[in-house]
Amino acid sequence: MQKVYDVAVFGGGVVGAMIFSDLSRAGYKAVLIEKELDVATGMSKANSGLVHAGFDAKPNTLKAILNVRGNKMYPAVCKRLGVKLKNCGAFVVGDNLDAVKELYNRGMQNGVKNLFVLNRKELLSALPNISDNITCGLFAKDACIVDPYLLTICLAEEGVVNGGAVALDYQTSSVIKKGNAFEISGSRGKILARRIINCAGAGYNDIASLIGSEQYQTEFRRGEYYVLDNSEGNIVPSTVFPLPTKAGKGVLVTPTVDGNILVGPTSYESDYDTKTTDFGLQDIRAKVPLMLKNVNLSKTIRVFAGVRVITGDDFIITNSKKVENVCNIAGICSPGLSCAPAISEYVIKKLLGLEYKAKADAVKIKPYLRLKDLSITAQNKLIKQNPDYGKIVCKCEGISVGEIVDAINRPIRPVTMDGVKRRIRAGMGRCQGGFCSDKVARILAKENKMKIEDVVKEHKGGYYLFGDLGGR
Repeated sequence: MQKVYDVAVFGGGVVGAMIFSDLSRAGYKAVLIEKELDVATGMSKANSGLVHAGFDAKPNTLKAILNVRGNKMYPAVCKRLGVKLKNCGAFVVGDNLDAVKELYNRGMQNGVKNLFVLNRKELLSALPNISDNITCGLFAKDACIVDPYLLTICLAEEGVVNGGAVALDYQTSSVIKKGNAFEISGSRGKILARRIINCAGAGYNDIASLIGSEQYQTEFRRGEYYVLDNSEGNIVPSTVFPLPTKAGKGVLVTPTVDGNILVGPTSYESDYDTKTTDFGLQDIRAKVPLMLKNVNLSKTIRVFAGVRVITGDDFIITNSKKVENVCNIAGICSPGLSCAPAISEYVIKKLLGLEYKAKADAVKIKPYLRLKDLSITAQNKLIKQNPDYGKIVCKCEGISVGEIVDAINRPIRPVTMDGVKRRIRAGMGRCQGGFCSDKVARILAKENKMKIEDVVKEHKGGYYLFGDLGGR
């Protein structure tokens, strides 16, 4: 008899992975369904990695309530997963004290702690590079930064080690209610589940149409970014925003947990296409000097774009009124990453009415090993045990053969080049894989028993090379 899951979660982004992990840790039989070859391939791979304090959202909205709650939950989540979380704080800067005070008051109304209105002298002591036109600002001490894709990956892995299943590369073709369960059919067979959570991001309406549940008017907004080399990591110690506008939080400058600097994003209507444009990148170039001096965009090592999915002014998180036992989660744009732990709690406890607390015997995943985070003594001991840790593949990031092999042989095995990159940062450094890609591809092929010609960068059909070029 085919297994019947308690819950099927559509969408392998940070929200879907968080819900999947929490359900599995609480003892429920859950399956995470993702159409791509890996989790964290949509919005969760292309954002600023910010865990906002919660002062920006309108009071009493889901965005405000869940952001403040999510911010408080993040330290415990990241500690459990072994994922870096840096509490570096965030500044909003400008020349309009009334607007700064309005943000402060909104933050107070939302329940944000540790907010401070600063004058120019106080700002300069923390941000020596602020532009001459900046006269005042707001400091949110509790804002943090996190690695959004590694977080998502670790959550999905945690769900697996606690008994959950992940169905990758699953193209859903139909969802039919049969008795007390849904029969989900797709490219990799049938899945039976008593409940469905649809948090498929940009694909929400596609899944909703198959289920027969509510569909929502959706707007896509593209955001482009520059990634600066880690040599520029001393530009700012914290995230720096301009005063927000109706279009969003504006072009920010922020450190990442791994030492790079992100500059962006833009915000304008688009189709769901993550291309970058000259128009968008020039827009960033024009806006950054209005906020900070000495941001050297000539040190850019990469540009990229993410696409936000917007369904009105607030998140949609509700049980379907059309189809029983279906939960709709749509329009999770910023501050969705910040809200993810609280969204999971809200969905499981309030909408599903299930036990949220993890079992006493819930399993923890093994944290990802980063050789360069270890002391020299610990590195030498590890290399003595396994010489592969002494064979550096990615010189920019100091990533060894051993670390790549470890990353591949995890509860969710990456089968793409970008899957390895997001797990262990091989190819994320200054040369962007120019010197290590071939070696990474060969390790990936060997560990997954694939031909080198079958290795893809990210999506099906996007082959790394055509034909074996021979050993080098």
